[in-house]
Amino acid sequence: MTDQIGPEELTGEEEILVCTCMQSRHWPYCDASHHTLGGGKEPVVVSLDKNKTYKICKCFKTKNRPFCDDSHIK
Repeated sequence: MTDQIGPEELTGEEEILVCTCMQSRHWPYCDASHHTLGGGKEPVVVSLDKNKTYKICKCFKTKNRPFCDDSHIK
C-alpha cells in the first residue's frame, strides 16, 4: 500500500516562504495566516536552485523541513 501523504515536487523556483507558525493552510508554504490569527512566527525564506527539482514535505514528519526526508515511509 502506498502512502497518500507523499512529497510535492517543486522545480523552477528561486525561493519559497516556509511557514514556521504551523497555522498555514498550505503547509509548508506560508499563507500569512500568522498575521490574521493573532500573531505567530515569521516565515523563513529558503533559497533554491531553479534548475533543480526538490521534494517538499507535506506530512509534517521530516526532520529537514521543508524538504522531504522520506519519513512518511517509515
